[in-house]
Amino acid sequence: MYTPPAKGFGPTFSKGTNITDGTPVAVVFFQCVTTAIGPKATLALNMPDFTRYAKSPKQVFWTQAVGLCVLVTLCGILDVTVTTRCKSPCCWENRAAHFFSALCWAFAVIGTNISANSVSFSNDLSLWFPSWNNARRGAYVCWIISIAATPWNIQYSAASFSEFLGGYALFLGPIAGIMMADFWVLRQRHLNVSSLYRHPDIYSFFYGFNLRAFAAFVCGIAPNLAGLAKATGSAKVPKGATYAYSLSWLVGTVVAFVVYTVAGKVWPMEERIDEGHVMDGVERSSLSNSDEDVKVPMDEKSRNF
Repeated sequence: MYTPPAKGFGPTFSKGTNITDGTPVAVVFFQCVTTAIGPKATLALNMPDFTRYAKSPKQVFWTQAVGLCVLVTLCGILDVTVTTRCKSPCCWENRAAHFFSALCWAFAVIGTNISANSVSFSNDLSLWFPSWNNARRGAYVCWIISIAATPWNIQYSAASFSEFLGGYALFLGPIAGIMMADFWVLRQRHLNVSSLYRHPDIYSFFYGFNLRAFAAFVCGIAPNLAGLAKATGSAKVPKGATYAYSLSWLVGTVVAFVVYTVAGKVWPMEERIDEGHVMDGVERSSLSNSDEDVKVPMDEKSRNF
């Protein structure tokens, strides 16, 4: 850290709140919360691409708790603290420091894109086109699309980047609500593993599309569309809509969760439990009288996935 010459942590922890446009403090607070949730919401949805290799849920709890909650929060606090103290003239004029700082940023960007973007994109693309796509091709497609999306237009200013993160969370919240309602409420943490790799089967729904999920997703994003229009430049939007938009992730999650749960209760999904092909959400060894783990058999197609 650069605190000794700067004589402290700067105004990060001492400067008061100064809101000049009349927006309530609570709204500004939740806007910041939603902006912070945006990147983490992606990791929360993509995490099963990696945690599925764990033998029990306990093995991935502490790595996520420490890595995402503690270390990421600590890095954010340190970054803001150091930045507020590094005013002109520049604190560093050392070429070696410039090089190693840029190298760390490069490794961070590469690691983030591999873990948070390319792997998950490749897996999703493989589900759609299993006979054509593999992990390498999926990564190439992700790379091409990421360049075509011109991300530098999103990050050209702090305001545009914050607006993007807020809008990003708007669409991720309903997906999280649907996943939680499906696994924890409707299916009671039980999955028919063999049916996950067969088509058509109970998870094929209507020609491969879960209409309940589509309805819940639309209902989840609908309350925040007016606020999104305001964030993208529309002037004729009520202030109440912009205030609700500050809670876009939470609103989308709750609404989609409720709608999907109700839809699943009114129109129940097909269930079929085959003994030996059911995966419980709780560690099986803790439910057994034996000290040995209960292994779930997998067919040949599942092994090669």
